[in-house]
This record gives sequence, structure tokens and C-alpha cells, in this order.
Amino acid sequence: MPKKITKKSAKTRAAMPQARKHVGRVNQKMIDQMIALRRQGFTHADIGHRLDVSPRTVRRHTEGVSPQLVHAEDQTRVDLLQWGALQMRAIQQHWHLTVNELDFCLKGWRNAVGDLDDMTVEQLERDPQLRVRLLEREVWPPLHEKIDDVRVDRDVPPSFESPRRPSSVTATPRP
Repeated sequence: MPKKITKKSAKTRAAMPQARKHVGRVNQKMIDQMIALRRQGFTHADIGHRLDVSPRTVRRHTEGVSPQLVHAEDQTRVDLLQWGALQMRAIQQHWHLTVNELDFCLKGWRNAVGDLDDMTVEQLERDPQLRVRLLEREVWPPLHEKIDDVRVDRDVPPSFESPRRPSSVTATPRP
């Protein structure tokens, strides 16, 4: 049953300023569209005009998303996060890492890439040897050390050692 409007409530409504009609209209789908358009190289103003929001709103929701400046057909560049994930999967298989250890490595790779400046990222995307050197010398050693520390704390053999032999088995001395 609708509320009855009295003279007093009508006066109160007339005196109160009207609230914005579009409060909370930016949803996840719109944010995804903003990010996709930003990656395609559109400016904040262009995206705001297309989606009927202010450029400031677009800037707030796409903070940290850089426009792609490379032609889509350019095969000389590699997505660093995807490449790193593939390398970490190979490392997992080689060192017999658990799922949690792999997750730790992936987060470490993502943090390392995220801390790099744009010029370094561009060089890494183009140069495979540079990517491998970064992974082997800068990213993997501290991750590996941390994984082994956790393994030692849990009484699990570190990844750089072979499993412990039972006490009844003795190694043959080398000449």
C-alpha cells in the first residue's frame, strides 16, 4: 500500500535537494569494458564518452592499466606473465614443487614483473635471453631459497638435495 502524502511531507520533500539518479551505476561489466578499451589505446576521455561516465571515473577504475602500444600482429613481443607462468610450471616439474610452492613462485614472478619500469618490461618482452637471465639470476634464487627454508622447517628434504637414504643403506665410497 503506497504511503499517503501529507502537506507536511510534501513540503519536506520540496525543501530537500534531489539525490543523484546515477549513484552506483558502474558495475563489474562496465569496469571490464573500461579496461579492455584502455588496453586498446583509448584515452580516459574517449572511454568516458563511450560509456557515459566521467574521465575521472574511468581513470579511477583503470588505474595501472597501460594502453597497448604494440600492433596486435607483432609476434616479437611476449606476455611476460604468461611466459613466466610457463617457466614456473617447468620449474615445478623439475624440482617437484607442490601446488602451494608453485603458487608462491607465480606470485613472486608477478611481483618481480610488476616492480619493473616500462622500458625494462619492453626489453624483456622482446629479448628471450634477457628474460631467462632475469628469471635465473634475480627471481628464482630467492624463491628457491624460501621454498627450501619452508621445507627444512617441515622436515621435508630441500629441493636441491636428493631424498634421505634410510640408515640401513650406506653409500659406497668413491675412489
